[in-house]
Amino acid sequence: MQFRPFYFLKESLVSFKKNWVISMAGITTVALSLLLVGAFMLFAFAMNNIIKSTEQKVEVVLFLAEGVPAESVEALQAEIISWEEVKKATYVSKEQALGRLKQEFKESDMLEMLEGNPLPASLEVTLKNPQKANDVVDRLKGRSEIDDIRHDRETVERLFQVTRVARWFIVVFVGLLAFTSLVLIANAIRLAIYARRKEVAIMRLVGASNWFIRWPFLLEGTLQGFIGGIIAALLLYLAKVMLIDKIKDALVFLPINSSPQEFYQLIFALLAAGMFIGAAGSAIALRRFLRV
Repeated sequence: MQFRPFYFLKESLVSFKKNWVISMAGITTVALSLLLVGAFMLFAFAMNNIIKSTEQKVEVVLFLAEGVPAESVEALQAEIISWEEVKKATYVSKEQALGRLKQEFKESDMLEMLEGNPLPASLEVTLKNPQKANDVVDRLKGRSEIDDIRHDRETVERLFQVTRVARWFIVVFVGLLAFTSLVLIANAIRLAIYARRKEVAIMRLVGASNWFIRWPFLLEGTLQGFIGGIIAALLLYLAKVMLIDKIKDALVFLPINSSPQEFYQLIFALLAAGMFIGAAGSAIALRRFLRV
């Protein structure tokens, strides 16, 4: 039998309306599943922003030896900046270091006991990839211009171990949620097809091909998935406006804010996932009834 898209679309809409109770059950399953996935993805975006912000704070501070000529400092700074791993190297003079200390402890009388300026000048090295910090430290050890290097190697390594585990956890958990959603939706659609098994059997008896039988169910599943995706997207948007944005405003010290582009990409992904899962669930459920 030839492919007739308008006929298949009409049949899927008629079936959707005729079996609206079962269709609503499928839509509800899709909406709740995608809402759960979307909510966790928003949490994952926030966690990823916190992880990135924490990683970017990793820096290497080089305390310069006393009496190093300005030319030597400039040469060292230029050399470090030329390295591929380095984003920037900022020179902090003794006076700037003391000014920072006074600003940090401006309500304390402790600094009044200081005689002169005991703080050294330094170079603050920011890296393009913070995980390269240990390599940079190893290359700088033993330089005569440097008196000391501040870099807690064990803490940094532990930090990146935690961030790697956190990212893997996010990926695995989202995968499990997506798989669980597919199973739930497939079961809901299987029940809908089971209720119409006589209709499928009659179509087989009159000579309809498997694909002729499949198309209306696939389109119906896609439609259910699309509507479920829209509902999930609307609920997620309401949750973002009424709850998540207020939490962000209250926790301004945490970099949990995700960009509007990320949110819109998530909405688009939910709609696409709803349609795919609806069609895939229909295809999986139909296999049992179309076996020869």
